[in-house]
Amino acid sequence: MSSRNITVTSVVPVGTSWWLWSSGIFGLAVATTATVTWRVAARSQRAYLEEQRLAERTGRIRAEIKLRTLVKESQRNVHPKEKESSSSAHDLQLKCIGTVVSPYTKRMGTPRQGSLVPSSRGYIQLSPTISPETMEGMEGYSHLWVLFGFHANTNYATGGESKKGGSTKICPPRGGGKKVGQLATRSPHRPNPLGLSLVAIEGRDGRTLHIRALDLVHGTPVYDIKPCVPWDIPGYHYNSSEQEPQTIPKALRVPSWVGQDDALQRVEFSQSAFQSLKSCVKDGLLQPLYTVENDGIAAAQNTLQEILAQDPRASTQRGTTSTTTRQETYKVLFCQVEIQFIVTNHPHLDDDDDNKIHDSLNPTIQPVFTYDDDDDDNKIHDSLNPNNSASVHVVSVTPVNLDPASFVEGIPLMGNN
Repeated sequence: MSSRNITVTSVVPVGTSWWLWSSGIFGLAVATTATVTWRVAARSQRAYLEEQRLAERTGRIRAEIKLRTLVKESQRNVHPKEKESSSSAHDLQLKCIGTVVSPYTKRMGTPRQGSLVPSSRGYIQLSPTISPETMEGMEGYSHLWVLFGFHANTNYATGGESKKGGSTKICPPRGGGKKVGQLATRSPHRPNPLGLSLVAIEGRDGRTLHIRALDLVHGTPVYDIKPCVPWDIPGYHYNSSEQEPQTIPKALRVPSWVGQDDALQRVEFSQSAFQSLKSCVKDGLLQPLYTVENDGIAAAQNTLQEILAQDPRASTQRGTTSTTTRQETYKVLFCQVEIQFIVTNHPHLDDDDDNKIHDSLNPTIQPVFTYDDDDDDNKIHDSLNPNNSASVHVVSVTPVNLDPASFVEGIPLMGNN
């Protein structure tokens, strides 16, 4: 068999064929350009809409806070006769006895319960009108009840009052869409914006009461404090024969959605974020709670891990994770720094694994209570299983200039509330 040399040459169309061929190439180029232009325009439109949404949210919050301020002023300036006709004989005007200093600059990032962030630091500063002698003997207790006001609420004008005699219902953030009565929740939006919080006592210094494991926003007004005693625990009793206090497990009953554990299993700091956190502590941006002198670097990192493990995002975002192609970044304020993080099922690719700074979180303490046997509650509880595979990656820690002019009643008007 003889071998043949085969030469392949490109065939260039001529005449009408050339025109059709070139037209096709031109059309493809036009289509490609149009597609790229559309994508760029879509991104620009999305960025514009996100800016508009943030501006509208900020404007709404400003308006609500101004309205809240006006309502408070009108209540203080109401005529005595009008006050008598519109109030009950049992209405009480409370006196603020102190304020809270805490690392939680805004509502977002503040834990729903202080015991979920046991390493958090803060203190209650008594007002000058309150004698420090009123707290003598407080060192003998381990925990304290704090009666406070939800001063960061933006629905103050409505007051959460009932409409047409019916009870107001709300959807708890972890209720899975279930609506319950307003007073059957721990929501800050109540007929009287009062809260009750259990904190641990660290020590006392004059008018300053140092506490930890708190869930109070910085600047929270305090109306009363009471020591926590064993009889505050449901099911507690005293065994006279053994002369030792005893507790009855599972004496406290709660709906299943209340005890739902959805904590994320890991919180990691990138190397750059951890170095920025160290610099912020050294520069005094987390003082007086976290400083170099009081082991503030490790303590601040530990507190942030506990906060982020509880997924402080909005209820509509909780349970979602970023993908390798699209990473949503979220922000929380902590003292005078902004923490940016992502929640993902994938390893963070911006840093090598060796540069990850992370600690394993302590196992969740098993709750000492029983669930209500309501079928609907149990279905909701079963549908809200914790996302064990998701983790938080802190990507940056940035100093924030909290301009005093941007504060309204102690709350900075920046970012999310």
